[in-house]
Amino acid sequence: MKPDRRQTMRTRLHQRASVVFNGGQSMFGCSVRNQSETGALLRMTDWIALPATFAIETAGQTESRRVRQCWRRGDDVGVAFLSAQECRPDAPLDLAAFRARRAGQGNL
Repeated sequence: MKPDRRQTMRTRLHQRASVVFNGGQSMFGCSVRNQSETGALLRMTDWIALPATFAIETAGQTESRRVRQCWRRGDDVGVAFLSAQECRPDAPLDLAAFRARRAGQGNL
């Protein structure tokens, strides 16, 4: 049995939430399975590649929380809550620039 590396006690939940990134342009459903003062376990409804940091919007709450992805196992994602100093909103993707870079790589 692996030792428990959690810093604080977690509370079991089953709360609907959304993962939000790309300046609010990308939003995916998930549920918060457990939570502590320092982090949470999310279960994604679909497998999707996630950025290193993103926001979680929980049903019934007006404020979102910025998090950092710590680990991932299938649909389960372990996240740590970011402090106010660590938080900075992610900039929206410039799709035209992304497509241009991708098109340029195809010529190699």
